[in-house]
Amino acid sequence: MNYDFKLPDIGEGLTEGELVKWHVKEGDTVKENDPICNVLTDKAEVEIPSPKNGKIAKLAAKVGEKVKVHETLVTFELAGGDSKPAAAPASAAPAQTASKSATATTSSTATVSATPAVRKLASDLKVDLAKISGTGPAGRITEDDVRRAANGTAVHAANGAAKPAAAAAGDEQIPFIGIRRKTAEKMAESWRAVPHVSHMDEVDFTALVKLRQEMKAEAEKKSVKLTYLPFIIKALIKTFKEFPQFNATLDEKAGAIIHKRDYHIGIAASTPSGLMVPVVKDAGKKDILTLASDIHRLADKARAGKIEAPELSGGTFTITNIGPIGGLFATPIINYPEVAILAVMKMQERPIVKDGAVQIRTMANLVLTFDHRVTDGAQAASFMNTLVKALENPKTLL
Repeated sequence: MNYDFKLPDIGEGLTEGELVKWHVKEGDTVKENDPICNVLTDKAEVEIPSPKNGKIAKLAAKVGEKVKVHETLVTFELAGGDSKPAAAPASAAPAQTASKSATATTSSTATVSATPAVRKLASDLKVDLAKISGTGPAGRITEDDVRRAANGTAVHAANGAAKPAAAAAGDEQIPFIGIRRKTAEKMAESWRAVPHVSHMDEVDFTALVKLRQEMKAEAEKKSVKLTYLPFIIKALIKTFKEFPQFNATLDEKAGAIIHKRDYHIGIAASTPSGLMVPVVKDAGKKDILTLASDIHRLADKARAGKIEAPELSGGTFTITNIGPIGGLFATPIINYPEVAILAVMKMQERPIVKDGAVQIRTMANLVLTFDHRVTDGAQAASFMNTLVKALENPKTLL
């Protein structure tokens, strides 16, 4: 007997997922709850387990393809029935084949590369996706492409969009899939949507280095790894209370800037799969050691590939801590739809003039990138002045 296992609805409003890894191949025997594949949603990479004991008769999609919820992922051959594998039904075709999705404007639009949100926008604006070319990664159609089409300024498919040069002999081709492609899509969306401006300042971390050293023994007793990030989060929250426009989002449709009352701080983390941003929820309600514990737990889960979608969503502001790797200056891209991001650069001893004398102090550069639609350079400079003051007087953060 054959059984078609369809991509389940795993929540978070998922309508489709990108197949990033198979754990099985046709002919393999699996047990219930054995991992079958990894699927990338808009939030996280999710491992899909087997629903039954059986033999893998057919894999219905290839790595890198999109599969819609309720489309067939795998056909199983179950014991006690017809051993001949069933032909994959029409719904088992990869997500880029035609389907009767409510988000498509015509049957031909299902063959183009576009996210559910873009397809919904195209449907609302009555734009035929099949007639325009995408400017996003791998030719994917973006919301800007749809809006340009609605305004009559789109690049039409018939014009022939520019294509990258084919790989030459000896070149290494790396599949552009999974977290890497998702990051590319998010960064491209942010860069197109937001006028980015960066403001840099330096901070004297000498007092904070001393305070952290004093608190490490207490942290170790509680099995907590104490870094500088919890103090930076505390300093940010203190600064947000004076400058709420940096912990905000812009609702263009409603014509409103929304100041967020809660502080959900994203921490950019480099993982084997690519960049992820786990979110420390309700950071304003937590003390230094609790923040440290949360940061460590979330980073470990992200690097192990065990992070869950809710732990990657809902952020109101992001920190990217580049310092442990190195570097004096960078211009981070905003984690849209947030309106600002802070980069923390390398901490090092430098000679500076303090109280009329040259002293060796532990210094680091901070870079704030902000959305110029929401706030301005003078406010960004004042924000950084307040943040630097808080970090240079760290006992006020306890």
